[in-house]
Amino acid sequence: MEKRVKFLIVIMMALLFMTNCTDLVTTSVRFQNNSASKTVMPIWDGGNVATLAPGQTTDYQDANPGTHTIEWRDSAGKVLTSMAWPDLVAGKNYTFPYND
Repeated sequence: MEKRVKFLIVIMMALLFMTNCTDLVTTSVRFQNNSASKTVMPIWDGGNVATLAPGQTTDYQDANPGTHTIEWRDSAGKVLTSMAWPDLVAGKNYTFPYND
């Protein structure tokens, strides 16, 4: 009986370790429009993420660690800002704001 309990504890610890390790492979990002009047679109690594009205924030979404680019465009598609965010760290949460 004691061997079974130890075996179950080892299995449970292994499952717990494997589950937590997946959180360390990705990072989470979200985008926030802090403009009082502009509707904007965050373009993350070349892809449109959302259309955000003033004051809106997206939900967190998974991203790979490392360097990414973000470009903010207005509702007509005009580029407002462009920047690189190097070294996103795995397991962290990031919020990228647009400010006028």
